[in-house]
Amino acid sequence: MSKNNEKKIKYCVYCGTDVGTKTYCPNCGKLVIKLNGSKELKEPQIIYKPTSIQKAEISRKCPGCGSLVNSTILDQCPICDTVLERVSEAKKEVIKKKPGLIFTNKKLELEQKFLLKKDQWNLREGLNVFGTCMYIYIIVFFLIYFLLVSQGGSETIELNIQMFLISQIPEALFGIYPLYYIYSKKHSSEKLGFFKDSKKILFSIIIGAIGAALLILFDFLFSALINNLANIGLDLSSVISDVAMQNQIIRDADFIWVFLLIVLMVIGTFSIEIAYRGVLHNALKQKFKNRIYVIVIVALAYTILMLVLNPNPVYFFLNFISFLIIGIIFEVTNGNIYSTLITNILYNILIVSLIFF
Repeated sequence: MSKNNEKKIKYCVYCGTDVGTKTYCPNCGKLVIKLNGSKELKEPQIIYKPTSIQKAEISRKCPGCGSLVNSTILDQCPICDTVLERVSEAKKEVIKKKPGLIFTNKKLELEQKFLLKKDQWNLREGLNVFGTCMYIYIIVFFLIYFLLVSQGGSETIELNIQMFLISQIPEALFGIYPLYYIYSKKHSSEKLGFFKDSKKILFSIIIGAIGAALLILFDFLFSALINNLANIGLDLSSVISDVAMQNQIIRDADFIWVFLLIVLMVIGTFSIEIAYRGVLHNALKQKFKNRIYVIVIVALAYTILMLVLNPNPVYFFLNFISFLIIGIIFEVTNGNIYSTLITNILYNILIVSLIFF
């Protein structure tokens, strides 16, 4: 009996190691379970421990900033938005990894927050694109300003129709980056508010024409208010003289210069609406459910920038109210940017035409 027991080969049931007559497994250190003759293991059973191979399979290195992205749902880097190498559907099925967390700025956040949609902005993405627009605008504005000052040899710039044309360049360049961004990412133009429904476009044209009439009415009322305030003693002579001088420059200019001015103003309007309405307004809607907050924030963003470049509180009030009206029009048409483009373009054409003719 003892000889049969000695001939029996025992294996650890945990790791499959030959334990012989030992009480504890020499490999894993666990207590050896003694088996009856009928239950003796004829072959070692090896238990495989899970490895981290799956994690390595989904780890992708960002070609832009070098970050390692362990996610199957993100098509872009959560840090710099650079397009990543796509994870095939077959590999996703093998991994069967559920959406997880991304570690950024010393905290964990849901990776869905960084997922870019083709027809809708998320807040972080929209603010990044709009911030780039602001950088371009400010750099171009001050570059033109310093070039004109250095060429003129003084800190003041003589106003003429050519200066009006040059002043439209920063606004004309303001909305180029969002168009490039949408094109390079292969996102939908609806992300900027360019809907393809003909009925929506027609409705937007009608609302845009009404909006242009409202802006012109507000402009005349504002001018009358300024004159009345000046008559009762408020010192607004500088504002009145500036407006009168600008109007006179347009009247004295040749038609070709005025036509070029209108063309640049139309391009600038298109560019401004792309950045402020198509990007900023639509991105803020993902954060604020109350659209009044969105309209006010966008209007403040525009008027504060104008105040920094032209520190006059009178123009601040004019720009703020005008942008509020345009924001309301944008919401009335459910984010269709054609409405605000029509409003601004008609307004600029009519105002310049009324001054010139």
